[in-house]
Amino acid sequence: MTVDEQKSLLSLLLMAAFADGGKSEVERAHVRGVVESLGTTEVPMAGLLQDVLLKKVDLAQCAARLGSPELRALAFELAVGVIDADGLRNDAESRFLASLGAALR
Repeated sequence: MTVDEQKSLLSLLLMAAFADGGKSEVERAHVRGVVESLGTTEVPMAGLLQDVLLKKVDLAQCAARLGSPELRALAFELAVGVIDADGLRNDAESRFLASLGAALR
């Protein structure tokens, strides 16, 4: 996975964590776990967080940067994991996943 693909994937996960407009420590911890498991030491998480919160990146851009069907499937499954980490899925999160699924094809 290239650094650009890592940035896109992690941006999508941050978008998933904020999809409901709330702040969940459980979802944040899940994102941190994914970051650790991927070993993405070259990706500046603080910068990605800033870009996501300030809407400098969008879902379609990030999805388009994932070059293979396997990476797109991974991004979707990891986003589902982030959203479901707190045991709650609301309408906003369901809409986010539907949009993400469409963008990832």
